[in-house]
Amino acid sequence: MAFINHILSYPVAGLVKLLSWLPLRVLHGIATVLAFLMADVIRYRRGVVLSNLRSAFPGKGEKELRRIARGFYRHLADVVAETIKLLNISDEEMMRRCRISDEGKAMLREYYSSGRSIIGLLGHFGNWEWVPPVTSLNFPFLVVPAYRPLKDKVMDRLMLKIRGRYAHELVPKKQVGRATVRYQRGESPFIIGLIADQTPHPQVAYWTTFLSQDTPVFSGPEKLARSMRLPVFFVALRRQRRGHYLMHVVLMTDDAAGMKEGELSRQFMALLEQEIIRSPGDWLWSHRRWKHRRPENGQQ
Repeated sequence: MAFINHILSYPVAGLVKLLSWLPLRVLHGIATVLAFLMADVIRYRRGVVLSNLRSAFPGKGEKELRRIARGFYRHLADVVAETIKLLNISDEEMMRRCRISDEGKAMLREYYSSGRSIIGLLGHFGNWEWVPPVTSLNFPFLVVPAYRPLKDKVMDRLMLKIRGRYAHELVPKKQVGRATVRYQRGESPFIIGLIADQTPHPQVAYWTTFLSQDTPVFSGPEKLARSMRLPVFFVALRRQRRGHYLMHVVLMTDDAAGMKEGELSRQFMALLEQEIIRSPGDWLWSHRRWKHRRPENGQQ
């Protein structure tokens, strides 16, 4: 099966490259069809999506939950289309479609002017793939996103090309600590971008209440911020309308070393929860976020 998947990855990668030359309005049209196929034909992880929604919003009726689920599939299809477009989108179109709030611009400019590097924490909300492009186009920071390498080498090279177009360097997740030390030795301010809402092993996670449920949180981003004494920002790319986003930025701490253990992780999840409640269809409901139970020695 792995061999067959590898062989199929070549035409898939070629198709993605060809599609990236299409106007985004055409890609959005294709995304509309893809959303229908995922929701009603393939029923992509539909059981997981609805189960997650029922647990996260126990007060909502089934009709409302299914409406949110349908919105999720539309948004996920759009994220796929917009990620493909990253291969060939112009800087001008990206700047037109994706902006940063005035408050966010002012804060980040202040940190760059003072020569300070930062950590940006975000979740799978809005179009997370467009965060590095809009950041690098607006600021001279060295933008260094962390990523999880794909098992298939063909698709991994393709995603590195897509994600690396607007990044100074892409760093594998397991090498983020060493990369941060290396960049701190340099003179240029940098932004380490970390997606922090994935599911960690329950024994090494912080635990908090998130969307009405006991939830494990990755401790790595907090430990990195505390050890490096770096400021930490929460980042959310809010969808304004189809294909248009506004980057919302919140300063979580000016020096993570001064925070109590677990506090930064809980604050991140609380801010992410606010964004999801504000626009519930724009989060990645298809992953099994609550598959673990808190162990007896789970961290608070």
